[in-house]
Amino acid sequence: MAAETETPPPPRSRLQEMSTARKASFWGFASLVVLAVTFYVWWGVTFNVWIDNGVYAVFITLFLFGLAGMWLVMPNPPSSPATP
Repeated sequence: MAAETETPPPPRSRLQEMSTARKASFWGFASLVVLAVTFYVWWGVTFNVWIDNGVYAVFITLFLFGLAGMWLVMPNPPSSPATP
């Protein structure tokens, strides 16, 4: 007969576990992602130019800094017990 293992309780949302300052930082970096996409779409619609190295440079800089910041602010994932 197989040994029964207890299932751990469901983890809380990672955002709920963060302090207020970390949440503010997370949403600040998330706003960079939104700003990047909004800027690219606005520029394309306004000037009817979708292929432009300058726009790509601004978009990629904002987008990647936003993603990297969001990733760095997130708390570490819970560690699972080592199995023999």
